[in-house]
Amino acid sequence: MWSSGSIVIPVYNSIDSLEELYKGLSKVLKDIFIEYEIILVDDCSSDNSFLKMKEMYNKYENLKIISLKDNFGQQNAIKCGFEFATKEFIITMDDDLQHQPKDIIKIMKKINEGYDVVYGIAQKKEHNLIRNIGSKMTNFLFNVICHKPKDIRVSSFRCIKKNILEEVKKDRTTFVYITAITLKITTNIGNVYVDHRKRKYGRSNYNYLKLMGLFLKLYVYYSDSKFINKFLKNKPQFEISEIYI
Repeated sequence: MWSSGSIVIPVYNSIDSLEELYKGLSKVLKDIFIEYEIILVDDCSSDNSFLKMKEMYNKYENLKIISLKDNFGQQNAIKCGFEFATKEFIITMDDDLQHQPKDIIKIMKKINEGYDVVYGIAQKKEHNLIRNIGSKMTNFLFNVICHKPKDIRVSSFRCIKKNILEEVKKDRTTFVYITAITLKITTNIGNVYVDHRKRKYGRSNYNYLKLMGLFLKLYVYYSDSKFINKFLKNKPQFEISEIYI
C-alpha cells in the first residue's frame, strides 16, 4: 500500500456518471492507500451535477466537493482541486468513466520507479475523431512549445508527487494547462499503458473551434515569446461558489 492519495476530478455535466465513478474509485483506493480523498470540482455544470455531488457528500466518506462560480474550463477546475489536495500522491482523471480506477495501481507502481509524474496512456483511445486529432496536435505543441521529451506522451490521467504539486500550485497563469506548467518544473516523467473505455453517458464537448482556440492559447500563454507575454491580462484562475470539505 501507498501512504495517501488525492484524486482530483473536474466535473462538467456528468450527473449520470458521478456515483458510479465514486463507487468504482472507492473500491480500488481503500486497498492501495492508507488514506485517500476524492475531490470533485464542478465547472458550472448545467445539468445539476453539483446537486448530485452534495447528495453524495452527505452519503459518502472521503469526499470533498467544490462548485465554481463560472465555467472556467477543465484545466482551471483541476488547478482549483489542487489547492485542496492534502495527500502525498495526487491523481487526476476524467469524470466520464473512460479512465479505469483499477489502472491507478499501474500508475502508482510506475511512480515507484522514481518519477515525479506518471501519465496513463491509452493504447487505443475510444475518443471521436476530433478528440484523437486534438490529442496528437496537443502532443506536438508540447514538444515544440514546452520542450517535452519526444519519447513521453501526456494525458489527463496522471499522478503527481506532492513536492511537484506544490510548485504547480504557485503558477498564476490565467489560462491553465497543467502539463505545460508541469514541464516547466520537471521532465522526470514516466508513461504506463492503461485501459480506455467508450464513453458511457453524454458526449464530448470538444469541437474544431475549441481545439483551435486551445492550440492558440497554448502558444500565447506558454511559449517563450516575451513580446506576447506583455499583452496578457492577469485574471483569476478560478472563483469558488460553494465548497464542502
